[in-house]
Amino acid sequence: MLGKVFGILVAVSFVVSIIQGNMQELLSATTSSAGQALELAITLAGSMCLWSGVARVLDKCGFTQKLEKVISPVLSKIYPDAYAKKNGINECAANISANFLGLGNAALPLGIETMKRFSENNSEKTKKASDDMVMFAVLATTPFQLLPVTLAALREAAGSISPYEILIPVWICEIATTVFAVVVCKLLAKIFK
Repeated sequence: MLGKVFGILVAVSFVVSIIQGNMQELLSATTSSAGQALELAITLAGSMCLWSGVARVLDKCGFTQKLEKVISPVLSKIYPDAYAKKNGINECAANISANFLGLGNAALPLGIETMKRFSENNSEKTKKASDDMVMFAVLATTPFQLLPVTLAALREAAGSISPYEILIPVWICEIATTVFAVVVCKLLAKIFK
């Protein structure tokens, strides 16, 4: 779908530039933007490699497993069905731990496995998502990250002198959106039962 939207945008901009006689400006903007995109990608790749390595070291040291044990009591309140059936809660804790450490690539397969396990817990055995599945999908889109590496790398690429000075506001926003998401999901679950 995104490819179609992008294709339409390119086609429309090409046609409009021909109609307005701005073809030269379009071509020069295309080549300069391609260079800027490559520069940004290299900056992001370096930063992502560094912090992914740090996060993997923490994972190998057992930090992820310890974090899972710490957050399990909280997860029992957020995902009561999965916790009661002891199916999917470990995968969910591992997913949250990976997101916390900024390991998005590791979090994705854990998230898929969590959804599979949560679907097994679904008592309705229909294609309708359970409350735990909805809650997990919502919280997976607003994960709390200890270090928002991508955001800091983007700020650094844009010329920020101190790209990590935004940590406190980012943490406040992450906590607020997570709490808000949990409250809204719980309220809607009660309303639509």
